[in-house]
Amino acid sequence: MRNLRRFLMLLSLVAFPVRLATAADTASCNSTFTACQIQENVLLTLPSLAISGDVIIQSPSDTSVSDVFRVFNNVVDTGGGTGLGNLVILYSGNDNLPLPDPSTYSANAIIIKEAASGPTSYLGNGTNYSLDTAAVPTRLVYTGRIMAAYGDPTHLTAVLTVLANGKCDTQRAGKIHAGLPKLQRYD
Repeated sequence: MRNLRRFLMLLSLVAFPVRLATAADTASCNSTFTACQIQENVLLTLPSLAISGDVIIQSPSDTSVSDVFRVFNNVVDTGGGTGLGNLVILYSGNDNLPLPDPSTYSANAIIIKEAASGPTSYLGNGTNYSLDTAAVPTRLVYTGRIMAAYGDPTHLTAVLTVLANGKCDTQRAGKIHAGLPKLQRYD
């Protein structure tokens, strides 16, 4: 009887979509959860449960680790980084977020090769994950000066669009700049 209760609890977790993590952005997936796009270095929530573990992505030209796709075991923890979860992250060695230490790889970790160009595809849990391993690290620096009256709240928002060829979308950037309000200087 006790085993039946455990089975029913586990079945209820698998059968119904889970929305446990509210702090993470939602992954871009199709309605049937058979395809998802995963960005680099962004904690994402999947629309349903997935089997937890790590996908170690090697550089296309050698065996060095370039990225790690991790499905966290935040719903059911069966030990060794395995279980069920709905939180994912694609760690990239090209950016500010360091790759996880190899000692933290899950017991069911697998190794795949990174695509030579474009996103890397990984089929797991019945879902085709399009891993954005070709993303180029970008640094946006504001070099201007903004002034406001003392005590006035200020807010600066920057939007940078980088095309697949790695160049900035200057046409879109110009539209964004043209839409910004003119700031007045207070001396």
